[in-house]
Parts: sequence; structure tokens; C-alpha cells
Amino acid sequence: MKLRYALLSDIHGNLAALDAVLADLADWPEATMLELGDTLYGPLDPRGTWLRLLEESESRRVIGINGNQDREVIARLPSATMDYVHEQLGSVGVEWLRRRPANVLVDNLVYICHGKPGDDGRYWLEDLDAGLRALGDINADAAGIAAEVLVCGHSHIPRAITLPDGRMIINPGSVGLPAFRDQHPTHAMQTGAPLARYARIEATDRGWLIDHRAIPYDHELAVEQALDRDRLDWAQWLSSGWA
Repeated sequence: MKLRYALLSDIHGNLAALDAVLADLADWPEATMLELGDTLYGPLDPRGTWLRLLEESESRRVIGINGNQDREVIARLPSATMDYVHEQLGSVGVEWLRRRPANVLVDNLVYICHGKPGDDGRYWLEDLDAGLRALGDINADAAGIAAEVLVCGHSHIPRAITLPDGRMIINPGSVGLPAFRDQHPTHAMQTGAPLARYARIEATDRGWLIDHRAIPYDHELAVEQALDRDRLDWAQWLSSGWA
């Protein structure tokens, strides 16, 4: 059996984007889905996203972890958007998040985390000034992880990095939010297109084949959902991929 994994991250409750990715994955039914967190937070359709992931887990192997904003949902940090997410999920949906781990080693081959090992709120690959972190710093965070492939999310930027020992670090990008602006510290992450991003990886005789995908979907539906929740910032990010 071929070793195939679909890498999905940062769905952010965007059911329209998730459905487009799942439709694209229809020709890969045997692949394990690795879902990297920041799954349900956002002013879109957190309940529909949660239920769709449960449905998908009935037909394929799905392994999910939490990200920093999943922790914030569990803690219910105060905001109007957070109140909406809790109204959508109820106690059962929040408990589903609570049961998920922060990282997993899958099949003794693929290590998944949200941000970087030990800190889901920090970027593993990106430096806000230089673009990419120094390779030595990236490599230091991979020390002691016995996996051929290491996978992270959080930055929403698709990347593939080779470490000095030949291991790969892959960020599949964001399924549901192609750009965002953060205040701690102030910076923007942006892909420049309103597309749903994910990645496929497959073990081959030549090494791991990495296929980054950018899927068109009805992003205007997501924009309307954001506007319904008075999130003009999300509407801009979703409509353009720019922040």
C-alpha cells in the first residue's frame, strides 16, 4: 500500500474551502488526512466544518491536532467572534477540540504540529524581518524528532524546506484563510490569491513527493459569512488573499 498523506491546516471554519479541498481529494481515497489545527475559529461556519470533518473520518483515516486558536476556543477568550463560535459548536464541539493533542508522530514517519515543536503560537519557518528563519534555527527546533517528514502550519504560507540531514519540513498553507494581519507583533501573512491551499505527500523510490495545491472555490460565500458577522477584515482577506 502506498504511503500517502493529505496535509490540511488552518481551515478556520471555512466550510466552502474545505469542501473544495475534499472534492479535490476524491481521487485519493486511501490517503490519510493530517489536519494541523486552527480548525474551527472564525466568523464563517465552524459547526458545518466540524460536522464535515466528522463525516470525512467515517470514510478515511483522519488525524487532527490543535493550534493556538483552538486553545483560545477552549479557553473562550472574550470576543464577539468567539461567542459566535461557541454558539455554533456548543459544549460537544468544544469538547471535541479539547480531546485533540498538540502534536502527533504518525506511522513513525510524519510528525505534525501547528506552529513549531513545543509552541503552537510561533512560526517554525518564517522570520518577520528576513522572510525565512536561519536554517540553523529551523534545524535546532527539529532536533530529537525521529520522523522523515515534519509538518507545520500557523503561517498560512505554503513551503517545503530541506534540513541538512535530508529531512523535510512542509507547510501546506491554509485551507480557509489566504491572508491575515496580526498585532503581536504587527505583521501580515498573505498569499495574494483567494484560494484554498493544501498539500499531498507520497513516499516514492526517489524520496517524498510533495504536491502543493491551490484550489478555487466559492470564496464570495465565505466573504458574505464574514460580513454577516461584521468582520470586514476577514472579508478583505478572503476576497483577495491580501492583508
